[in-house]
Amino acid sequence: MGNDANSKFRRISHLTAVAKSTSYAFESKENVTLIWLDKSIDTIRTTLRGITHYVLLYTEVEPCIKYIRSVVGDRIFLIVSGDYSEQCLDQIHDLSQVDSIFVFWMNILKSKEKLVDSKHFSKIVGIFDNEEQLIKSVREEFDDLNQQLAAFSLYEKQKSTRDLSKDAASFLWFQLFKDVLLRMPKFEDAKREMIEQCQQYYRGNTEELKNIDEFTQTYAYNDAIRWYTKQCFIHRLCNKALRTEDIELLYIFRYYIQDLCKRLAVEHESFRRREKYQAILKLYRGLKLTKDELIRFQSNVGSLISTNGFLSTTRNYDLALAFALKTSKRSVDVYPTLFIIQADILLHDVVFADISSLSAYPEQQEVLFDIGCAFKIHEVNFDHSKNIWIVHMKLTNEARSIVETYLEANRRVMEKGNVLLVFGLLLTEMGQYHQAEVYFENLLSSNMIDDRASLYTNIGRVKFHQGLFDEALVCFKTVYDIHRHEKTLDYQDLARTLNNLGLVYLEQKNYDLALNFHFDVVKIHKQHLELPELLSANSYNAIGVIFTYKHEYKRALKYLFRAMKLYEKYLPTLDHPIMATNYNSIGLVFYYTKQYDQALDYCLKALNIREKVLPISHPHIADSCNNVALVYHHLNEYEKTLDLFQRSLKIYEENHDKQMRIPICWNNMGLLSLDQHNYDQAIEYYMKALDLYNNDDTNKNVHMEEIGFTIDNLGVAYEMKSDFNNALKYYRQGLEYQSESPERFVRILIKIGNIYQEQGDYDSALGHYQKVLTRSDTIPTELISSVLMSMGIIYHRKHENDLALEIYKRVISLRKHLSPNEDLELAWTYNNIGCLYDDMSDMKRALKYQQRGYDIRRKSLPSSHPDLATSLNNLGRIHQALAHYSGGDQVEYEKALKDYKTALHIRLKSLPIDHPDIAVSYYNLASLHLDRQEYEEANNQIQKALSVQRKLSSAHHPDIRQTINLENKIKIMLDYRTNQSKQGENKAS
Repeated sequence: MGNDANSKFRRISHLTAVAKSTSYAFESKENVTLIWLDKSIDTIRTTLRGITHYVLLYTEVEPCIKYIRSVVGDRIFLIVSGDYSEQCLDQIHDLSQVDSIFVFWMNILKSKEKLVDSKHFSKIVGIFDNEEQLIKSVREEFDDLNQQLAAFSLYEKQKSTRDLSKDAASFLWFQLFKDVLLRMPKFEDAKREMIEQCQQYYRGNTEELKNIDEFTQTYAYNDAIRWYTKQCFIHRLCNKALRTEDIELLYIFRYYIQDLCKRLAVEHESFRRREKYQAILKLYRGLKLTKDELIRFQSNVGSLISTNGFLSTTRNYDLALAFALKTSKRSVDVYPTLFIIQADILLHDVVFADISSLSAYPEQQEVLFDIGCAFKIHEVNFDHSKNIWIVHMKLTNEARSIVETYLEANRRVMEKGNVLLVFGLLLTEMGQYHQAEVYFENLLSSNMIDDRASLYTNIGRVKFHQGLFDEALVCFKTVYDIHRHEKTLDYQDLARTLNNLGLVYLEQKNYDLALNFHFDVVKIHKQHLELPELLSANSYNAIGVIFTYKHEYKRALKYLFRAMKLYEKYLPTLDHPIMATNYNSIGLVFYYTKQYDQALDYCLKALNIREKVLPISHPHIADSCNNVALVYHHLNEYEKTLDLFQRSLKIYEENHDKQMRIPICWNNMGLLSLDQHNYDQAIEYYMKALDLYNNDDTNKNVHMEEIGFTIDNLGVAYEMKSDFNNALKYYRQGLEYQSESPERFVRILIKIGNIYQEQGDYDSALGHYQKVLTRSDTIPTELISSVLMSMGIIYHRKHENDLALEIYKRVISLRKHLSPNEDLELAWTYNNIGCLYDDMSDMKRALKYQQRGYDIRRKSLPSSHPDLATSLNNLGRIHQALAHYSGGDQVEYEKALKDYKTALHIRLKSLPIDHPDIAVSYYNLASLHLDRQEYEEANNQIQKALSVQRKLSSAHHPDIRQTINLENKIKIMLDYRTNQSKQGENKAS
């Protein structure tokens, strides 16, 4: 119980590190979905479509409720018949997406008493027995909500505003997107595509189709602002596309958005000239905020926020105030709020203008802000005299500094290349892989661009990011053939293509072929020094990654650092996604070489850059979260590890193209659960991962290696749970997946041998270890060292001490040959030799080797690492034995006490409170206090040990029986002391 000699060999694990136009006919492109639930539905659909096009009609309750629950980001207006109201209101009333409820019930007297007085149904706007009154009420509330959504709505799935201190990266990419969109060439085809989409969406809606026809016949560039203020189809669809960052829909509306932005910029210049003597304007917006929205504004005082869409304000204070205070039956739990915005008309890099003269409603004195304007929140307070909240904000151009470097770099790319290609490239960099794929394939089929090599290159890059490596390879080979047949060979394009081919072969694990391609790129660059240095940098980085996968870590770092220096010199900014990729690759080398502090430094650098410059749900951020979590796992920062794994999982789940990264997360979370001794949870995670792999029939062959790892991990979990039959089942199953990897095959053989060792079947265990040694020519020396260590432990347990010692010393020789520095594996060997000498009662040699192991660990591990506690525990045991053999040497007892207490402190800090190793520490302290005749303290510690053990095991478990035996000895001595004390008192009396 008190000896931790073999605790290392129970922990076996594997961590995984990661480096045609859509139709909108069935989606809501507006902000509000109107649902009618009634047994009998007639011509009401046409009337309702006059309010909002997206009208859904249901005649049964369950399908209606199922749909409502599925809606994310949109608001729902529900009209429900009285017959169904009781059945459905309890289930849907409190859902956040349900905004307003209208009850249509002919027997109004019966329903009013039942529903209106209920505190549970505050979202009911009214109960109607007249269709005309119902439609009028729905229209009024719908118009009221649209006014709210047009401003600063802070819904989770929509982004009318964003806090730039927390989401600067998304702001950056949206600004880049807007910049490219405005620079794209205008084609009449774009206008026709937009109109066709609108006609398809609004089919059956007479009112909006009339507006679309008018737009088709009469629209001109100068009319852009007037059409925006008409509050018709163009206003609603553009605003929602901007608010939700719907890239495909924004692309469809590029024709109109270009006009509106450019027209507003013209008006801005005119506005600046007219108002130059009144530089600071006060503008207003009246809204109703929910409690959560109001709190978010209060908590962001001093922060920058930006608007994705166009922001409408007024110069008329009374008009804004009246709107904020306007009563509405749907105004439940909302707070009237007046935004007061100071806007300096001379401020550079911001666009806004008074559009009253161009508006369909000039009396509103509207001032319109362009997409992406930023504001600083100065103050949020309550005006008791008017019973309204006031939010003071100031227009600012501070946010410009966040994006200026990237905007300029991106514009240089656009000047050199085709802006149509840059738009697709931007989609790819944003992680919008499906949209990028559709976009480039449409360009290819439409023959809009002659440069087919660039199109196939970009399609290949998208396929690569989607994990479709065979398809990516076809694209890059096509590009290579195009370049080979060109009259004048462009060596820059050729080098890029070779680099892309190398990257695909790298992912396909064809490392030697990948190396050839990347070294060819380096060779081309040396022969043509006029080519950009970043070509070589990219290949050096890839070469470093390849050597990492080949376990040649020194060579890997050589090339990765060479790439890093070039990136730092030639990239436009160090906060660049490519820089993050390089840091991530360096971090993983340090991770694989168990230099966790340096691994954490580089992996965190990568994550920090990606958080700065990539959209918040970009899969590369998930990759970085995963890798940082792996490092924290090894540093025993379990809470941080779990948070990052969960964040990574959430991002992968949101990215359809990265669904097969999800099982990697489940696997890693399973390993974390193993370390926390939550074996059932770990098995659940592994089964989830295995199910995902097995259900992906189309790519099952691609994931054979990952399936093998997952099955192996299941074996580990069952082994640690002491369910050896299931462990052997999965290990044997795992062997079938490792035929291509001799190293992994023998690793599983070792694990099977370890189980037989654990079961006491030493002959079977040694048989498996001998099978491994017969393959010694094909496996790393490190594995041979591990097998010999296990064999040494068996001979140690069989009390064949001379043979065990001989094998341990062979392990030391192999470890020193592997690394001139003393590593953590060598520390385990010293630990086991120390335990062997302990069993042989040679305490001086036992102390010597345990101290060597501890010294290595102290230099290499964080101060709270459990392995340090293992060494201290064993050192304490030796000092206790030395004290015992010397007749009670108090100096040795004090050394033992110090070691035991430090070990307990480390374990309480780094392990779960009911971890079995904590019970070991309490047991050892109890044993020591018993030796020192400190029986009360001994009893105190032994009770703590039992408290932990009884949570983990049955009363018949050997560890508990051993602890109870010690408890009985302590009780005997306590009773003896009590009796002696009583006898002394009797004699004295």
